[in-house]
Amino acid sequence: MMKTIFYFIVTSCISTFAFWGALGAKNPFPLYAVAFGIWGLFLWGYNNRMKKEAARKFRERAFEDYMRSRGRGRYPF
Repeated sequence: MMKTIFYFIVTSCISTFAFWGALGAKNPFPLYAVAFGIWGLFLWGYNNRMKKEAARKFRERAFEDYMRSRGRGRYPF
């Protein structure tokens, strides 16, 4: 969560400076590409982090279900 907040703040700063730079530039389109590109990278990374988190939770639940299904005390060793 803290990593996402850090990335959000960095993304906001970079895109803000790119948009400000585009205001006075003769050709603002490269700066627009930087500003929107950094948001695209942020959303792509956020999506990957959420997929990994969902997969980790799925594996944890599967392991807990497996351990519950084994039962206790059936094997003396």
